[in-house]
Amino acid sequence: MTSKTRRSALLASALISCAAPSFAQDDTAVSDSLNNIDIITVIGTVGDANDVPGAITFIGPDVLAEQSYADINRVLRRVPGVNLQEEDGYGLRPNIGLRGSGADRSSKIVILEDGVLAAPAAYSAPAAYYFPVTGRMNAVEVTKGPATIKYGPNTTAGAIQFFSTPIPEEASGHIDLLLSDRDRVIAHAWAGGRTQLGKVQVGGLIETYQDRTDGFKELDTGDTGFTLQDYVGKLGIYGGDHSLELKIQAKDEDGDETYLGLTQADFDANPLRRYNASQQDRIVNDKQTYQLTHNYDGERVDITTIAYRTDFARNWRKLDRFDNSELSGSGDCNSLDEILRDPVTCEAEFEVLEGAPGYVSPDDVLQLRSNNRSYYTQGIQTAIAGEVQTGSVTHNLTFSARYHEDQVDRFQDQDGYRIDNTALVLTTDNAPGTQANRLSDAEALSAYIEDRIVFDRLSVTAGLRVEDVNTMQRRWSGPDRTAAPSSERENSYTEWLPAISAIYDLDGGFSVLGGVHRGFSAPSVGSRESTDPEESTVWEGGVRWAPSGSLGGSTVSGNRFRFEAIGFFNDYSNLLGECTNSAGGSECEIGDAFNAGEVDVYGLEATADWVGQAGPLTVPVSVAYTWTKSEILSDFADSFFGNVSAGDELPYVPEHQLTVSIGVEGERWGMDGVFNSVSSTRNVAGTEPTAPSERIDGRTLVDLSAYWQMSETVRLRVKAENLFDTSYIAARRPYGLRPGKPRELFAGISVDF
Repeated sequence: MTSKTRRSALLASALISCAAPSFAQDDTAVSDSLNNIDIITVIGTVGDANDVPGAITFIGPDVLAEQSYADINRVLRRVPGVNLQEEDGYGLRPNIGLRGSGADRSSKIVILEDGVLAAPAAYSAPAAYYFPVTGRMNAVEVTKGPATIKYGPNTTAGAIQFFSTPIPEEASGHIDLLLSDRDRVIAHAWAGGRTQLGKVQVGGLIETYQDRTDGFKELDTGDTGFTLQDYVGKLGIYGGDHSLELKIQAKDEDGDETYLGLTQADFDANPLRRYNASQQDRIVNDKQTYQLTHNYDGERVDITTIAYRTDFARNWRKLDRFDNSELSGSGDCNSLDEILRDPVTCEAEFEVLEGAPGYVSPDDVLQLRSNNRSYYTQGIQTAIAGEVQTGSVTHNLTFSARYHEDQVDRFQDQDGYRIDNTALVLTTDNAPGTQANRLSDAEALSAYIEDRIVFDRLSVTAGLRVEDVNTMQRRWSGPDRTAAPSSERENSYTEWLPAISAIYDLDGGFSVLGGVHRGFSAPSVGSRESTDPEESTVWEGGVRWAPSGSLGGSTVSGNRFRFEAIGFFNDYSNLLGECTNSAGGSECEIGDAFNAGEVDVYGLEATADWVGQAGPLTVPVSVAYTWTKSEILSDFADSFFGNVSAGDELPYVPEHQLTVSIGVEGERWGMDGVFNSVSSTRNVAGTEPTAPSERIDGRTLVDLSAYWQMSETVRLRVKAENLFDTSYIAARRPYGLRPGKPRELFAGISVDF
């Protein structure tokens, strides 16, 4: 059977299996609150979370507004089970993992915006350099456990879905303006509404988000900040049971950012310093997304269909390699990481990175690479939801199918430079396409079916996902694509990913829940044939206490409360690591994947939310805690993981994480403080005790915000991120130590109209 025939048969059988039942409308399962795509999501409101048999966190507009965060890292600190590796201090290119999945470039998790895969090429290049602009989002949903298979393609870790600003029911608008003491300006504005035209309503929304700063790192020979511009336009038509929405989004970013960090001694002396060798490092990117969403809200069935197309281009020109053949020539000093680890032994090489006044290096000692890539992704997906009653048993059925194509086109070059009296001087100019010339494509058909069976106090959810994927990569040895490719790598796979979970309600608002699902992550398109896919069995179980009330909490004395504790166990039969620049891929080929074999990751997630009343004051408190342990179960060595022994722990998976948020709200004012503490973690796989050169020290950060409601429409706001100006190591990857963002003070105004 051909690939095309197999896909047609698969889609037909999946559609037939869902077309047979007779559906009855479920008014609670499908709402209109988040852009008419709720049936794509697991939950739509905080209240629904109490009925979900799994670890799902919904962060709504009110919570996002408390601190007005532009940084996704700060938003996700409120969510248990999230592993974060900071990079630029602003969350522009985050590294996010869930439950020890590996955080590098967020490639092991699924990122969506308004129900659509957000990565520029989620199948052929998941480790991409685009992330949704957090500051303009209306809500965020984080899914872990068995519900993960609702999304795909990767199902091991989980999914993060963003909801953009919806078209408002009535004509209205909003303006946010924030200024900081670090020459930063953030502006967010939208306006829209709906009007009746004959038998239909027509609505629209225009929105922009602007962010610019000179940065916090100190470079003698240039700037270190960025500018970001994001625009969204929406047009909707609403009539009877049908609605149609068109969304167009465009983003541009220009940033003076580098991978080059510092030596330990220089970090201790001034963690904000940047070496002159990184002065020309710059990333530019632009993205356009077109999305058309149709929603049918019928009496017996609800259907949402989305067609989408995204184009993304980026070029990160940055210091990437070092040629020390005209210096010491030592094999211990021929990479950027080796030089920064031991600047005494590599003294001659380190002088080049510093680029002091009067110093002149040999030609071509510094190699700057133009990581020039363009992407596209396009597809169409449909979700169907309804309810079937069979006696005393209720079946809440959901089915979705998606056809998806994506591509990444690499056309890169690498040029040689010398450093001459603090300035970089071009010494060898290579043609585009001479460093990397490759084209990677993916074609995928996904289908998912779920049945949530409710009988008295017991709810059981059974789901099955299938991913049928073809990938192809062609490589050319030079810039000429009219010549035959020097190599071709093609792969096809069909994966069946089941899941089952259950929740049982006890008396007093208590419930117990648990589930198991199959985790899967495909190796990268350009991986060697010997690379196995990442596979795991993922278990979770826990308890939830949610007495009656809008938080699921007791309403006695005006207080509301909710508590949840969930344990998880990820049993990897094979864990994958991928060679990327961000992970320090100087000793491996970018794009290759590496098998780590059997690995266990297990832990506990606990959350508690309480809203109390103290006279005229409202006091909201939330706590999120995560305990995580990992263990590699075999010995091996490769150019990505290094030398690994059985019993080693995974890198960048801290054992303890705690976030506490405490607020006080009066009639016209409010304050909110966020305390976040993360224990130390490792830079490479290993066991305790961790050598200082391989350790990311633990740190505690405090953010504080306050507002005063001047009038019904005008609010003044002040906030401090990293209130106590804590200096800390964000990462040791890929080359040297890089700092977290120091204290930043903001003042601003919000206007609603």
